[in-house]
Amino acid sequence: MASRAMLKKLVPCTGRVSHNVQKSTLRAFSTVKPSQQQQEPIKNEQVNPAEALKDLVPPSNVELKKPIWRSVAEAAEPITPYNMSIGRLLAAGLHLGHSTSLWEPATLPFIFGTREGISIINLEHTLVYLRRACNVAREVAYRGGNILFVGTRPGFQDLTVDAARRCEGYHVSAKWIPGTLTNAQQVLGRHATPDPNDPGRAAETFKPDLIVLLNPLENNIALSEAQLNMIPVIAITDTDYDPRRVTYPIPANDDSIRGVELVAKVISTAAKDGMLRRKQLLDKKDKESRFIRGERQL
Repeated sequence: MASRAMLKKLVPCTGRVSHNVQKSTLRAFSTVKPSQQQQEPIKNEQVNPAEALKDLVPPSNVELKKPIWRSVAEAAEPITPYNMSIGRLLAAGLHLGHSTSLWEPATLPFIFGTREGISIINLEHTLVYLRRACNVAREVAYRGGNILFVGTRPGFQDLTVDAARRCEGYHVSAKWIPGTLTNAQQVLGRHATPDPNDPGRAAETFKPDLIVLLNPLENNIALSEAQLNMIPVIAITDTDYDPRRVTYPIPANDDSIRGVELVAKVISTAAKDGMLRRKQLLDKKDKESRFIRGERQL
C-alpha cells in the first residue's frame, strides 16, 4: 500500500516537472533570434585570407566547365564510312521518298511502307548499299582511278565541289554538256593542255573510272554516255527512279540537301582513304627500291 501511495505522488510530480521544463526550454529558445545564433559564431571566428582563396580557386583534379561550342564539337564525331548508322541517315531525312503517284515499281524491295501518301524508304537497305558504294570508291582510288562527281541541281554545287576536292577528284556542278564522254575530243580537247614535245598534236583527254551521280533524274544523258563507255556509276535513286539503270544504286531521298551532302561526304571520305593507302604503298615501294639500289652500289 505504501508503494502505491508513493507512485501516485511521484507520477503527477514528474509530469509537472517535465511540462515546466519543456516550457522553460521553449521560452529560452524563443527569446534568441535566429540571426543572432548565426552571427555569434561568425564574429568569434577569425577568417584566414589564404583559406578563403583556396575556396575560390578549384583544385586541379576538378573538371572545369567547357564552352558549349567546344563540347558540341567534341561530341560530334566526324562522319566516315566506318561509323555510319541508321540514326544518322534518319536524321538527314534520307528515308522520305516521293508521292505514291510517282512510284517506280522497280523500287519495291527498298520501300518500307507508305504514310500519308508518301513512300518510306527502308534505311537498312540504304546503309548496305551505301557501304557497298564506299567500298567501290575506295578500291577505285586505291588503284589510281579518277572519280567524277556530278551534281547539277540548285543547291548541290558547293557540296559537289567539296566532295571532289576532298578526294582530289573531278566535278561537274553547272551543266552536263552532251558529248563529254562520247565526243570528248571535240568537247574537252580545247580545254586540255597540249603536249610540250609536240604542240601540233591534239591534246589527250581522259575518261573517269567512276562517276558519282547525285541527281540522276536530271542527268540521263550523262548516265547514257557512261553506259556506252562502260563506266560504272554510283547514284542516289529515289522512289521515282529506276535503280536498274545504275551500276551501284543507293536508295535514298535525292531532294534533301543535307542527305545528299552526307552521302557525298561519306563516299569522298572512302575515296580519300583509298588514295592515302595508295600513297603509302607507293612510298614504301620507293623506299625499298632506293634501299636495293644503295646495296647494289656498295
